Amino acid sequence: MSLNWREIDLVLEELSLVGARIQRITQPCYSRLLLELYHRHETLRLLISMEQGKTRLHRTGASFSKPSTPPRFQQLLQSRIRGAVIRSVEHLHQDRILRFELTRSDERYQLWVRLWGGSANVLLTDEEGTIIDAMYRRPKRGETSGRQFAPDPPDAAARQKAVRLEVREFLKQAPQDQDYPYSRAIEAHYEERESEERVARTRREAEKLLTAREAALRRRLEDLEHKRDESGAGDRYKVIADAIMMQAHEIAPGQTGLSVENPYDPSELLEIRLDPTKTAVQNAEQYYRKHKRAARAGELAREELAEIARAHERTQVELQLARSTEDLAVLERFLSEARAGRKRSTPQSSTLPGLQFRSGKLLLYLGRTARENDELLRRHVRGNDLWMHVRDRPGPYVFVKVPKGKTVPLETLLDAGTLALAHSKAKAEGRALIQYTQVKNLRRAKDGPQGRVIPYNEKTIEIELDPERLERLRGALEATE
Repeated sequence: MSLNWREIDLVLEELSLVGARIQRITQPCYSRLLLELYHRHETLRLLISMEQGKTRLHRTGASFSKPSTPPRFQQLLQSRIRGAVIRSVEHLHQDRILRFELTRSDERYQLWVRLWGGSANVLLTDEEGTIIDAMYRRPKRGETSGRQFAPDPPDAAARQKAVRLEVREFLKQAPQDQDYPYSRAIEAHYEERESEERVARTRREAEKLLTAREAALRRRLEDLEHKRDESGAGDRYKVIADAIMMQAHEIAPGQTGLSVENPYDPSELLEIRLDPTKTAVQNAEQYYRKHKRAARAGELAREELAEIARAHERTQVELQLARSTEDLAVLERFLSEARAGRKRSTPQSSTLPGLQFRSGKLLLYLGRTARENDELLRRHVRGNDLWMHVRDRPGPYVFVKVPKGKTVPLETLLDAGTLALAHSKAKAEGRALIQYTQVKNLRRAKDGPQGRVIPYNEKTIEIELDPERLERLRGALEATE
């Protein structure tokens, strides 16, 4: 609730503004005006607030940020009334309209302050009441430059309503043993209100973003659970491949199909489609590869499922806390993290760039382009993972995903180095030095191309291209395209 006319009179009485000189004028925001006055050997800062539901004026001790470019109305007041002296202050008709009569040398002005909830305004006029400019230009009300400003007195009904208004309790209880007790009480009252409003506003925004994130994570969980369940169907490909191998000696060249009993369930008859351009063994190998891809997809889904489940649980906790806490700092942190899209707050796509391979129990990621290298670095590897690259030659990044507390076996190191060599410009030479280090020892090249890094504490290993090793790795390729 804004100040009523009785409360405004209390403030005017305690400030005794007549004779004060206007030293500085600031408009810290769209709805506030700050006049710095010098009076009786002290500086007094008068705040005029036109915020709906909080219109008021009082002495203030608060700090306000200054806009980088002074607003239009502030510039006008500085040019016209900076240095002016307040000759009189009149509260017209107890209607929350104040008229300040100002003089500067031989110039005379009137500064009008209307403290009405939804239509508050500050206007500067000449001594005849012609508007020079208004803080809020309102043509429909006639509050524009060149028009006359002469507020009408309130009608009888409004006067009767105003008579019934009383000074609120927080002002009645203002301690009178300090300077400017009413201004202090008003400032404390509205600061508390604004603090509560900031908390409520920040809570609404944080809750909205957290709710959206929780829903996105829940949908991602459902999708991953579906993928995990689908991967179980990949076992069917192994059954088909085994059936083909058992009947390989009976399959004729160019045959397009095969009807055979399920080797694991004789009651089922399998109808298998064959590629007539391939041998029986090649058809079986094709189904074995499908089985491996399905199994790998299921494993990836399960790994991501665990990560997304943790993120979902964390988001639910944050959402519950956001709905209950009164701590503005906590709410602002939730809001800041959500807006910034931090990795811990945002689920990542399960589709990895580049190529994926398996070496023993470890995964290898290979980025074929600068974009894929950069995406892998930003989204899919962590500090403990291993980075490998052919020394001094163009080539891909190869990353070894290293579980916490584990070391990289020599065979996996050789596998990753072979992939780095085989996809680099050094492939034709058949041998190269491969540098490697942990991802946490990489630094992005300042102003460098996308994905460019500078390694520290790196080691080297000489790799000779081994066709058999390369063929085995290609057989373990998991396509991501």
